[in-house]
Amino acid sequence: MIDNTKSTTVFKGGQRQTKPVRRFIRKFSNDWSMDFSAMLAYNILITLLPIAVALFGIMGLVLKNFPDIQREVKDKVIHFFPADNTTQSGIKQVVDLAFDRLSKDAGFILGIGIFFALFGASRLFIAIDKCMTIVYRLPQRTFLRQNLLAFGMLFLFIIIIPIMLAASSAPTALISIIPGGSGRFGTFLAGMIFSLFFGFIFFESIYLFVPNKKMSFKVTWCGALVVAGTLEIFIIFFPLYDKLVLPLFFFYFATILILGAQINAFFFEHYKPLIDGLGTYISRMHQEHGVGEPTRPLCENETDIEQHQSDITTTDQSLSGKRWLKKLWPSRITSSAGHGGDGEL
Repeated sequence: MIDNTKSTTVFKGGQRQTKPVRRFIRKFSNDWSMDFSAMLAYNILITLLPIAVALFGIMGLVLKNFPDIQREVKDKVIHFFPADNTTQSGIKQVVDLAFDRLSKDAGFILGIGIFFALFGASRLFIAIDKCMTIVYRLPQRTFLRQNLLAFGMLFLFIIIIPIMLAASSAPTALISIIPGGSGRFGTFLAGMIFSLFFGFIFFESIYLFVPNKKMSFKVTWCGALVVAGTLEIFIIFFPLYDKLVLPLFFFYFATILILGAQINAFFFEHYKPLIDGLGTYISRMHQEHGVGEPTRPLCENETDIEQHQSDITTTDQSLSGKRWLKKLWPSRITSSAGHGGDGEL
């Protein structure tokens, strides 16, 4: 019965129509996208503190002479997170540290603190870069280029994220001031559009600059729009977040970030899915190119080849020397082997 169903015209037509979607799902799965999303979510979690210290420390310096605005920003940041006492208490300590204590330190100490905070926060974009190497099948950047990119993206993040938060929270503040239902709806719609716009710019910047290849707007706009839209949906249904665990939101954010990259890579640059999962694929590649030698590097450069050949030459020379020694002095070699065997027993 199953064979008869598969042979029908309707079933074959459905297979043809859904083939791109099925291949996209296979690419998403075989690239270990959900596993890398979990890794990226963990990186977001551990870089949250240095990002907060760097961001709020700089904002504390800028708003040093505006205590009212500073207090309003602090309250807005604290209430952005779930309303349980533990989370908000921890966030309040971080915000107070960055706004109050860090901005009051001496210039040199402040500079050192912000530098290390920026360095720790930039590790997030190195993790994103490594995810993009899998999605786009690209080589990794060198250490220097990788860190320059990470710092550049972090500064862009520090600029855009406050604007996104302000644009999304401005309608809430203005609705109580503006009279009339139409005016309030227009304000809410304008805030949503501005937030979507700045979110699109941020994700478009990631998809344009993070992959280690020349990218264009033509092949990155769709993924950025999908991710910005799904993030905006989350912001619109913000009360639901109070019932979610914070790491779950980070996993959601990381998943849609990689989803957008996969959309761009598959539908716009026509990257094909791997034949098998990433681990199995690498294993097969090593079996094919390793030529039966498990110690041979899978991707060789000149240094690897020279080292590998040197190891083989050293082994051959050692065996050759033992053969000549055995010919010249067989009793000595036999005696040594016998003592060695007795020792092992």
